[in-house]
Amino acid sequence: MNKKKMLFIPLFLLLVACDQDAGPGLEIHDSKYVALGDDGSVLTEKPAAYNCVLDQFTGLTWEVKSDSEGLHNWRNTYSWHNPDEAHGELDYRGTPNGGSCSGSDCDTHAWVIAVNEQGLCGFNNWRMPLKDELASISDPRKVDTPPTTNTEYFPFAQAGEYWSANDYSFQWDAAWLWNFQLGHDRVEWKATPNYARLVRGEAIQLERVKD
Repeated sequence: MNKKKMLFIPLFLLLVACDQDAGPGLEIHDSKYVALGDDGSVLTEKPAAYNCVLDQFTGLTWEVKSDSEGLHNWRNTYSWHNPDEAHGELDYRGTPNGGSCSGSDCDTHAWVIAVNEQGLCGFNNWRMPLKDELASISDPRKVDTPPTTNTEYFPFAQAGEYWSANDYSFQWDAAWLWNFQLGHDRVEWKATPNYARLVRGEAIQLERVKD
């Protein structure tokens, strides 16, 4: 594979609001999250350990990482793989089982299937997040002290790169990810092992950002 350096491409996330209102300030990252119980219910107090977090502003529910072996271990990495992508002379499907993980084959497709079979927090509709959804949990105030997210609610979050579901339109074997060290999106080869975090729900308060 041609290992030419991939281009850093910034993503500008807009919070949808009326007229010229730019929406809430960055301080919303301090207060918009609540922990969920194993049955998906909102917990009035955040326990010492929990598996899912609700972003009350976007309406999205996020997987929480752990330090235990298995599907949600923070050390797990995955190659980008989607068997539903087009393939022929150029194969857009990515690379199966190219990461290093426990609990499933180490690609994004196999992992999503395994988590949905598990029924994390009582849900069976987990998926890979879009890049603008990953951007919604990235706090640009923390670029100097990464990871750029609320680590009180996302323990074991890494100052590293997390795959999105977005294919890269201009390169068949590349896809988008979000860099939680520098707080922006980037394109990377699908075969490259990277972190991943699952999401569920339909986002509100976000403007979809095109490639």
